[in-house]
Amino acid sequence: MLARVFPMDDRFWRFRDFELDRERFSLRRSGEDIKLGPKPMRLLILLAERAGAVVSHDEALRIVWGEGVFVDGESALYTAVKKIRQALGDPALVQTVSSRGYRLKIEQAPVPLAVEVTGPERIAVLPLANLSGDASQDYFSDGLTEELIATMAKVLRGKLGVIARTSVMRFKSVSRPIEEIARELGVHYIIEGSVRRQNERVRISVQLFRAADATSLWSESFERATDDLFALQTEISLAMANMIRSNLGKQSAAGTSSTVDPEVHDHYLRARYLWVQRTRPTIEAAIRYFREVLEKDPGFAPAYAGLSCCYAILPITTNRRPMDSFPEARTLATTAIALDASQSEAHIALGLVDFWFDRDWQGAIECFKRATTLNPGDSSGLMFLAHVHSILSNHNLALSTIADAHRLDPLSPIVGTHVGHFLYNAGRFQEALPPIQRVLELNPQFWVAHLMHGKALASLGRTAEALEAFAQSNRLGMGNTEALSFAIYTMAQSGDRQGAEKAMGELERIHAAQPVSAVHRALATLGLGDR
Repeated sequence: MLARVFPMDDRFWRFRDFELDRERFSLRRSGEDIKLGPKPMRLLILLAERAGAVVSHDEALRIVWGEGVFVDGESALYTAVKKIRQALGDPALVQTVSSRGYRLKIEQAPVPLAVEVTGPERIAVLPLANLSGDASQDYFSDGLTEELIATMAKVLRGKLGVIARTSVMRFKSVSRPIEEIARELGVHYIIEGSVRRQNERVRISVQLFRAADATSLWSESFERATDDLFALQTEISLAMANMIRSNLGKQSAAGTSSTVDPEVHDHYLRARYLWVQRTRPTIEAAIRYFREVLEKDPGFAPAYAGLSCCYAILPITTNRRPMDSFPEARTLATTAIALDASQSEAHIALGLVDFWFDRDWQGAIECFKRATTLNPGDSSGLMFLAHVHSILSNHNLALSTIADAHRLDPLSPIVGTHVGHFLYNAGRFQEALPPIQRVLELNPQFWVAHLMHGKALASLGRTAEALEAFAQSNRLGMGNTEALSFAIYTMAQSGDRQGAEKAMGELERIHAAQPVSAVHRALATLGLGDR
């Protein structure tokens, strides 16, 4: 019997000439896709996760078909196993254990693969540890981590891919082996480090590891005054880039830096720390900090860029009226670009205005492409670009683009949710469920994933589950009413008129206190038959 040699959250396995990919929900043989239905595929993944161990009939039915779902259990399970055996071309690979269940029987243990990497090798900068002893200083270490990632992405452009911030932040304050983290992120190199701020001085220590064997290739400590942090980030990035390139046989990198007032930089980091949390209260708090930055330094382009993104995101993630945000976002982004055309976030903000407000699809596409070129370490440009393609029904292009974003930012909850979202938009409702469910396994409080989960379930006729997902999204959405409107529509369409009208009353009460999105109200009234 085989020992299980990989953790449950590994996503790729190879055995014989097969590759089983849980992330893409696919099976390949010698690089060719093998068609397998959703239930047999889920069962095969379960058997791979338990390689060498028996999966009982009851466990298989519960995990693959779900609790309380009425099926002819033995028949459904037998049919799924039969399809797996046909797909593998060798009935002996799935062994029947009499009166107990099934197991995957292969000659050697499956080898977990790292995330597939196309193009250059990749590196992850793990969150810098805050050694100040004061948790309120986390914004400072997190902000420096984000800026270091952005600088590394620019310095290493075309030579080495840099994993985006969202994915690496999952490993903040986590003690795990280097090889395990590298495998989960699909990278060849890992950078660990710490930051200590004391008496107007900042000390950053960093260490570069080769992922394959956790060998330390280089370590160094840097210390500067707090008014020289941008120069320090560039120095660290260039030093690491040159060390990596010396291992790859590449020529040395060169770069420039600038000096920023330490108080301005501190407020800027506080603003970003709040902004990336993406709730209305934190975005509004970030706006206040960005405004304070500009009061101190009216020419600080990154603050204009960050502020423009705050205003551009608010109408998308909250009930804020578009007219109250998008024009301001456009003005701020234009100012940022006039000051510094390399501000990628300003181009993203302009793209969001073109996309959501002006419906200028081509303009949005150009903005998002420009942002991706300027900051190849940020998945946002690719994600929004995929969104435009999806809205225009260019589904294959949307799915390939969001796959690129997902490779760059494999643990980002919003990117992972959009993988499912764009499958949903393509009418592939069943396929949309697994990527969304994986997001919820890691981020059970992420309201957008619950919302998309509900949409996909409703489209499959699984009304009770859909309504539960909408309820979760509505509870966690901090005032966003999209989930409530979809719940009303779903109840009404399923025949629960009384429940829909009761929920409609709640929506109208919210609207009376603070205007609700017209689209949300329209969807709800449409569900109730009021055209």
